[in-house]
Formats: sequence, structure tokens, C-alpha cells
Amino acid sequence: MNTSQQISQILTTIQSFQIIQCQMHHEKVAVDVEGNPIQNALDDTLVFDRVNLCDLHLRNKRLGCAHSGVNIKFERVLEELKTIVPQCTNQISEFKNVFNSTVTKIYALDHKVGYLEHDIALCALNFDTIGKDKLEQSLRKLKMDHSQLMNKLSEIKSDIEQVVITESNYSQI
Repeated sequence: MNTSQQISQILTTIQSFQIIQCQMHHEKVAVDVEGNPIQNALDDTLVFDRVNLCDLHLRNKRLGCAHSGVNIKFERVLEELKTIVPQCTNQISEFKNVFNSTVTKIYALDHKVGYLEHDIALCALNFDTIGKDKLEQSLRKLKMDHSQLMNKLSEIKSDIEQVVITESNYSQI
């Protein structure tokens, strides 16, 4: 396979990755038909059920997902890209660094949202509407932060695609 074909193939691979504004829905506490949090006791600890993760097939394409190896797959594609277009190694390395930093922030948000959802469910069980309202306000802020980070991932992916397209056009000359 020549360089032009390799570049075209890697562009297709990069384009297959998605950025979805899921708002970390999977961290939400599951509720029963009456809207009450579904709970279990585990060694004197109250544990809440969570809504299901999205399908594994989807998670394997969605960048930023904290519950999948998709981000590592994307990094591997970037490493492969560096070998195909070594003249762009520095630029691709910078993209990879920004990507990793952004994903790390998403992972941290994922944990914070999970804890907040747990605390909101506790407030619901205890009929603490004031506490619940305050926590939900914090949750909205975290979800806005998540949205901004996902937008950043979208920009990074788009910038990488543009570099690959440029290199593809250059390699065909």
C-alpha cells in the first residue's frame, strides 16, 4: 500500500470516531416507575443503581467516553499517523497531548457527576429539596463543562482531519 492509500485509510478511520454530547447520562441514578431512586444495601452501604451504559459498539466509536478503550484506540491511530507522515510528527504529538489532557478532564468530571448524582438521590430519599436543588445546580455546571470539553475534542479531531487531508493532497502531487 502506498503512502497516499495509507493516508486515505487513516483519514477514514479518524472520521469513524464520533463526539457525542451525552452529558454523562450513564452516571444518572436509575429510578422506579414512581420516580424514586433504585437502591440496594451492600455491607451497610447504600448503593444506587445507574442507568445502563450505551451499547459497547457505540462506546467503541465515541471519543471522550470514560467507560471504553476508544480513547486509547484513537491515540494508537495518531501514533500510526506519525509513522505515515513523519513530517507532521510534532504537530500530531501536540494534538495527542491536548487530546489526552482533555480526556483526563472528562474522566475527572465523570467521577464528579457520579458522586453528585448519588448525593442528589440521597436528597430525594430524604425529601431534602433545598439540598437537591443546590446539587442539581452544581450538576448543571459540570454538564456545561463537559459540553465544552466535548467541543474541544471535536475541534481536535477536526484539526487532525484537516492535517490528514492536507497531507493526502500533498502526497498525490
